[in-house]
Amino acid sequence: MLIRTVQGTLPVLLCSLALLLPPLLAGSHPAILKLVAVLPWLLLSAAWLVSRLYAQPKVSFILLVSLVAYSILELYLQKLLPVAHNELMLWLLCLMVPPLIITFELIPDLMAGESNNWKCYLLLVAVLTLGAVMLVEIPAASEKLLSSLPGLERGAPPLAGLVLVVTSMTVPLAMLFQRRESVDMVALMALLVLGFGVCGFEVVSMPEVAFSALGVFTTLLLLLHSYRLAFFDTLTGLRNRRSLESMLNDLPHGFHLAMADVDHFKQFNDNYGHEVGDEVLRLVAQLLNEVEGGGKVFRLGGEEFVILFRTRVRGCCAKALEDVRRKVASYPFRIRRPLNQPADLDKQERVEQITISLGLVQQSIDDRHLDDVLRRADAALYRAKKRGRNCLVVDNGRPFPWTIIGRGHTLP
Repeated sequence: MLIRTVQGTLPVLLCSLALLLPPLLAGSHPAILKLVAVLPWLLLSAAWLVSRLYAQPKVSFILLVSLVAYSILELYLQKLLPVAHNELMLWLLCLMVPPLIITFELIPDLMAGESNNWKCYLLLVAVLTLGAVMLVEIPAASEKLLSSLPGLERGAPPLAGLVLVVTSMTVPLAMLFQRRESVDMVALMALLVLGFGVCGFEVVSMPEVAFSALGVFTTLLLLLHSYRLAFFDTLTGLRNRRSLESMLNDLPHGFHLAMADVDHFKQFNDNYGHEVGDEVLRLVAQLLNEVEGGGKVFRLGGEEFVILFRTRVRGCCAKALEDVRRKVASYPFRIRRPLNQPADLDKQERVEQITISLGLVQQSIDDRHLDDVLRRADAALYRAKKRGRNCLVVDNGRPFPWTIIGRGHTLP
């Protein structure tokens, strides 16, 4: 949740920096302004290297496009290119860069991979060549062509281009709601930065600050992404075993650990396919994550989960686990027809009961490593399976009187 919050604030921080820092830098020493002008090249290049290191090819191409866009803006700002066609240059940036960014965001991962990325480089070179020809070789004809488009009259700001930039932002925004990948956030920030670069073309340090922020925030985003891959399970979003091992270093002696297992999970996969099996795991993870008593949930692997409690009070842990066990058992899981049954309009959808078995143990002085605690918890879980599943077993193998075993039978 914290990582998602940080990621969501990056576009807001980028806009704030692009608007607030340039006025503060306006009266700075020329040497500082020169350093600020160099920073985007350094920071975007560093972000590009990090994206290649973390195998994020689509992000690297978006950064490459942003680096080229800033280079063009900076060359005009430094008067290294003719200034007679500034409007044409801004128009071309607005009309060519957003489609490139969206294309690199949405292309299949296979196309951006090492074996096929020559197509992406070819596309980038082709667009740059077309823009260079229109800007340098035939500027008059290009301006006449663009002036024929609505909103691109000569002497007016590139309104149509800016509208295209803003409209293009809807694509990464929609993708963020759908899949929440790092490349979508980078694409959104790249489009924001392009807008600041075009709108603030004549504002001292605005393009520099905006593109520098893009480099810094993209690097931060990639680091957060790598952290999630290292410490969180990609299927369920829960913490993984590595996160569990690192958290044990901060726990007091005598903590409680429970191991949970989805009952008859193989049967779900066989009858409904692995896609439904993944949905079962996501649902169970979501329900387990609502456990009370301060429990933290981890996915150990497959259909096995671990719930960790800092407290030494066994009754508190047992009550929290029993509550979540009942919640899972009472949840109506709706599933499409089994794979091995013919289509039947009356039985297209059915409700299946999902149950879990749990084994709870407390760390003892004999448990020197995590594996020792897990081994005892696994033994308690095995006893829960032997007693009919859908129950909680605590250390000594005797279920609590109020736990439910099997098909709703309650122990006296």
